[in-house]
Amino acid sequence: MFTIIEDCSPYYIRFTHSNTKQIVSICQSELTNSAFTNGFTHHVLNKHVAQQILQLDPLAKNLVLNLNRVSLFVTQPGYYYRAHKDGKENRMSINYTVQISDDKCTTNWYDNAVDQYPLDLLDNRSREAMGFDKSQHTPLKSMTAQQDECILFNTDIWHDFDNSQSLNTRAVLTLRSVYPGKFYFEDVKEMLYVQ
Repeated sequence: MFTIIEDCSPYYIRFTHSNTKQIVSICQSELTNSAFTNGFTHHVLNKHVAQQILQLDPLAKNLVLNLNRVSLFVTQPGYYYRAHKDGKENRMSINYTVQISDDKCTTNWYDNAVDQYPLDLLDNRSREAMGFDKSQHTPLKSMTAQQDECILFNTDIWHDFDNSQSLNTRAVLTLRSVYPGKFYFEDVKEMLYVQ
């Protein structure tokens, strides 16, 4: 069911499945029908579109993916987003690469030295390292996403993303469970390898 492209556990696993391109196509249509001007936009898709996507995702049922949290993360050229951990309790996400036009945007994972920064909870939506200075840290792992893939993403390790060197907009579909603290990266990894 799943084709593993690259396993860089515990940070990420790049993979595809038979409906990957169909899900990406639906999201690309949403992109053309919306205008995004902020450096970074968290755009929640309407329930009709969200239902279409979740019906196509083979992990949706087992992970109890959240219909109300089927979202596009749209990043403008030249934008950098500081080190953070997604959500208050979130441990992983399933991401689809909807619009990746070059190899200039990187995601980096960092060690617990980031714990030294004050924490901004952003109304419990994210755990953010306030004042994070990227130049003072060496990433444990870096990734450049590729078009038309899925990524099992470990959101419980400090990570940032950097589109500051790109001239292109980047868009990623991100899916989360209704039970954010229940499913860990390793739980979903097992699902990917059971055929």
